[in-house]
Amino acid sequence: MSDSTETTTPQDIRHGTTHAPAWVWQGPGEPEALEQTEVDIGAPGDDEVLVATRAIGLNPVDWKFMAMDSELWQAGQIPGVDASGEVIACGANVTHVSPGDRIAVHTTLAGPGTFSKRLRVPARAVMHLPVTLGFNDAAAFPCPALTAWLAIEKLPVKAGRRLLITGASGSVGRWLIQLARQRDFHVIAVASEKRHADLKALGADETLTDAEQLDAPVYAVIDTVNGYHARKMTRHLGANGHIVCIQDRLEQAAAPAFDRAISQHEVALGALHWTGDDEDWARLVTAGEGLLEAIADGTLNQPAPCIESFTALPACLAELKRGERRALKFVITANE
Repeated sequence: MSDSTETTTPQDIRHGTTHAPAWVWQGPGEPEALEQTEVDIGAPGDDEVLVATRAIGLNPVDWKFMAMDSELWQAGQIPGVDASGEVIACGANVTHVSPGDRIAVHTTLAGPGTFSKRLRVPARAVMHLPVTLGFNDAAAFPCPALTAWLAIEKLPVKAGRRLLITGASGSVGRWLIQLARQRDFHVIAVASEKRHADLKALGADETLTDAEQLDAPVYAVIDTVNGYHARKMTRHLGANGHIVCIQDRLEQAAAPAFDRAISQHEVALGALHWTGDDEDWARLVTAGEGLLEAIADGTLNQPAPCIESFTALPACLAELKRGERRALKFVITANE
């Protein structure tokens, strides 16, 4: 794997357990407006764990939410949803996680978030790491991989049916190709031509530069672009087809009543923090841990992330927002 699996020392646990450097948000703005300061994130609640952060995964939702004026956030909020690290302490109700466990987590936007060298996160969202998987690879995993898993789970599995994936060269799209092949769909990936060889190596049966090149209707579309694009893609669905929206949603029916009978689906990983019960989270975590094992043993492929220092976090997030493609994924190391 591409990074260290170092462990937390007893000194880490004794000194500054809940105090740590963090990047904080003071109001709607650009990533560069984040301020670094020392924070006390507090002891874990009954259903939480305290974690020594080892790596932080950056995602589009981070910069998107930073630009919003949301009631969820007040000045001093710590952004970020993805990270990996080692558990330092557990709340009174936590029995499935122990201090010293190596974990990855996708946490709630309501925070406190992951842009910190200490994390306080819901214990039910914690995924245990395989012993051979490094922290950097683990931090790159949660948001794209779990989003892709939720999306593919929306579709009734019918082996051999044609599945169109748009924006297939992104982090979520690459996961979707692999998960769809595991389910024996016939995968058609839409991406720029320079990405076609990579996507076929991941398992795509066909690659297109434009969905208009389709020669027949498809059973399902998973759209990773936006709601407007997803609506355009519904023209390619056959009878009893499915459209799954990862970015945005369809507010209106995709076809007239009693026409093609299209099923519409939306994906919102963060919504599980508001509406998901313990059973929902147990299913997601079990799936996530299985995917992490598959990365560790090479069964599934996750591109190596671009690793940067903690001090570079705002600049990397700004680069992600601008759409510059130095890497598919940025991971911020918190070891220094």
